[in-house]
Amino acid sequence: MRLLPLGAKSLGMALTARDGGDAAPTGPDRLLAEAAQVARHADARLTAALNDLFLPDFVRPTDSQRAAMANMLDALVTELDRDLRAGLIARLGEAAPPVLGVARIPIIRPIFDRAGVLRDRELVALLLARAEEHRIAQAIRRVAQISPEPTPAVQLAIAPDVEATLQLAENRRTGSYGEPNVTVADLSAELLHRLIWWAAAALRDYLGRSTTLDAGTRDEAIAAVVASRLAAHDEGQTLEAAAMRAAMALHGDESLLFELFRAGRFSLFVAMLAVRARIDFAPAFMLAADPGIGALAVLLRAVEASTQVAAPVLLQMAAINRLSEAKLEERVNDYLDLELAAAQDAIRPWRLEKAFRHAIADIGRERRQK
Repeated sequence: MRLLPLGAKSLGMALTARDGGDAAPTGPDRLLAEAAQVARHADARLTAALNDLFLPDFVRPTDSQRAAMANMLDALVTELDRDLRAGLIARLGEAAPPVLGVARIPIIRPIFDRAGVLRDRELVALLLARAEEHRIAQAIRRVAQISPEPTPAVQLAIAPDVEATLQLAENRRTGSYGEPNVTVADLSAELLHRLIWWAAAALRDYLGRSTTLDAGTRDEAIAAVVASRLAAHDEGQTLEAAAMRAAMALHGDESLLFELFRAGRFSLFVAMLAVRARIDFAPAFMLAADPGIGALAVLLRAVEASTQVAAPVLLQMAAINRLSEAKLEERVNDYLDLELAAAQDAIRPWRLEKAFRHAIADIGRERRQK
């Protein structure tokens, strides 16, 4: 195969980079490479098809969820790539390899895909939650638009800085074309720490193989850029943290629950439920976003939501998730018959320490695999 050496310094070589610095084959070699790739991926494709075919419908992501998650992941990794490269250019000055300034050449994503590091449970959970939050909020707003009664703006009796932070976080959740969106600012400190050091390692790998940049200079610059980015990150700016802070300031006031829901402010609605239930945002969201609305009904009963609040919320969520009238009637009747003590017992495990809950889930997963 006619390949340029990995150490080549020409920008022409870099412009063909598609997989962490390796030059793309041309002519007949390109056909041979693609044939070899098909052979290498044949078993992986079969395994993926088998897993998807026998995956129960209630756990399989929908096509729209899958597309939204993939787009958000692309945008998030692109943002990381752009930020770190810009930081390196600023720090290295004239010593910065030219390829760092060519935005159309992906560096981090091909290496991430090859290493498999994006198969991160917390990352995927964030993408799935954001896709679902967007779907539900958009559907609620569509209902409000066709309603004969206009939806009044919800007035929150909270400190201006708390409301401003929440508003910024809510605005970030939607992209410029109305699509669900996740940015680096939406990551927990722990998740950002993992992603940014993986990105740093990917850049180090790429620069080491495709440039003549001094190794010591390279490593020192990368470490400094990452340290600066981590120091600037404020986990309290995430949508979840901002919503919880606002909900705590509002003391989970039940009178606001349906107003927030009807206004499409689903994350704040969930945070209000979480505060009333004394659980974290993540489990509250999981229960509230249940497509079958059964878990939402249990949560509403556990926080002692009145029927005047619970019934219209369940009605709209049933419509959003296309439940039949018979299923909705069944759910409402079950809600009315559900004892408060039983509902509170059902959510009690979610009040455990987060690390404890994750450990319980890990042990349960191991048992199910045997």
